Amino acid sequence: MRLTGQLDETAVAQWYRAARFRPDPARRDTGGVLRRPSWQTRTRYYETLVELLTAGGGSTEGLARDALAAAAGQRRPSTLYYLVSPKSPGSLAGALYEASPRRLYERRPGERVLDLLIGETKVWSYWAHREGWRTALDDLAVTDPWLAATSLVRVLADWAVQARPLAVTAGFAPPAAAVEDLLALADAAGPVSRVGAGQGTPDDGQLAEVTALLTKVTRTALGSGGIGPGLVLGAVHQELAALITAPPPTPAEVTTEAIDLLTRLERLLPGLPAQARARMTDELAPRLRAFLAKLAGPGTAAQGDQFGPPGDGERPGRLGPEGAR
Repeated sequence: MRLTGQLDETAVAQWYRAARFRPDPARRDTGGVLRRPSWQTRTRYYETLVELLTAGGGSTEGLARDALAAAAGQRRPSTLYYLVSPKSPGSLAGALYEASPRRLYERRPGERVLDLLIGETKVWSYWAHREGWRTALDDLAVTDPWLAATSLVRVLADWAVQARPLAVTAGFAPPAAAVEDLLALADAAGPVSRVGAGQGTPDDGQLAEVTALLTKVTRTALGSGGIGPGLVLGAVHQELAALITAPPPTPAEVTTEAIDLLTRLERLLPGLPAQARARMTDELAPRLRAFLAKLAGPGTAAQGDQFGPPGDGERPGRLGPEGAR
């Protein structure tokens, strides 16, 4: 099956379709659908939650169900419980509990209706990003799970930056759609390093690893000062490679990616404050010097020390304006 075929059949994808549409009896033979009336109510709640989180800087403190319902134009707060409760067949929690062998949803002690709404809202907010990612995989006929997984990380990082107030809630938890998609890609790649983690096998340990990895993506994206998804991928590369076997890149591919990354960094420099520049210099300078020394080879490193330690006029570990030229 194509990767996109597997992604289309995840529990979250099936819930999203079912929550939005129902079969049209008049067009049953052609597979026609009608939009569910409840979808408008759902999206109003989603939009209202995002508005309130934006106003509160991502904090849910003091956000009550009754106030949320009133802001969403609903006279009965119980409507929200009916929409998102795991006992409701139309809720994401209910769909995950019934359909997913991975235990993507388990009721937690002290769980609130607001927590369930946040989970659904993250999926709704992320969905356009997921659809763009899925379409690109389909258009490019991507069959390599590693390539699909690395692009998923970039897409999730992009979503987090664009939806910051929502992304920070619930401890930077990623949308359930991204978690299930990465699990599906890990299944497509087959067993990697864990006995019993083969294709289609429920594995709570793997679920925890994927959730932690994508939480790190969200957290890193929001703490990177806008550096970009490329560096976020670097932050989780080791964990991702342990989950999905990565094909060895060619030198040309690595060089092209490095040039692309440096070009993006150069474009960001004019807008970065001094503190962010200093942090980047401290992190990048030692690695770049060490790499260039290895690239030059042991027989050439001593020639002028152009790739070696900084000169007397430079601060160790920091590239000055002159060195950047």
